Amino acid sequence: MSLLRTPFKPLLAAVAAIALVALTACGREETDLSNGKAEFVQKCGSCHELSRAGTQGQTGPSLDAAFRSALAEGMNRDTIQGVVRDQIKNVRRGSKMPADLVTGQEAHDVAAYVAYATGRAGDDTGALAQAGLAGATTGAQIFTAAGCGGCHQLSKAGTNGNIGPSLNDLASVAGTLVPGQSASEYVHESIVDPDAYTVKGFNAGVMPSYEGKLSEKQLDTLVDYLLGN
Repeated sequence: MSLLRTPFKPLLAAVAAIALVALTACGREETDLSNGKAEFVQKCGSCHELSRAGTQGQTGPSLDAAFRSALAEGMNRDTIQGVVRDQIKNVRRGSKMPADLVTGQEAHDVAAYVAYATGRAGDDTGALAQAGLAGATTGAQIFTAAGCGGCHQLSKAGTNGNIGPSLNDLASVAGTLVPGQSASEYVHESIVDPDAYTVKGFNAGVMPSYEGKLSEKQLDTLVDYLLGN
């Protein structure tokens, strides 16, 4: 939401480190791409762009752009998976990306999905199409799957993000911020056009728009959830 803006610079630092990472398909664990997509959208998508996953985060590197040259030069996706897994496991000193954002098998699944999806045109199909945000139906599910908790504190969702404003008091203030806008109108606009109004103390251009990423039904459900309706 526009109640969500402040920079956050995570994940992939530079693909220059690729040559140093000898993590390829050898000894690789079985991975679940659907789980990897769901975890990526929920925990990484608010900061990283990955077109196939439908995420538009701007505060971290675009994962489509990060591997474009490497793919063009013949790097295989198994190697990319190893690079991503290493970046998750060994967060750069000074990076704002949290350590242990995903661990264990979930980290392997996320790395596998990023390696599968980066630079790949088109949309996911089958079970992958319903993984993550696309399959979320309740307000709590949508909030979680959209990665809102990575940037916002919302006690009832168990999230403590501090990149954007806390949403705990949203219901009481949303109708007072923009003259002529009801609370529902304000929250709806904040989701689809987050730069329309910037909360004092936060920066514009941080929160991605969810226009076209959420159905109208999902938007209405999320608005109701955030306002406690």
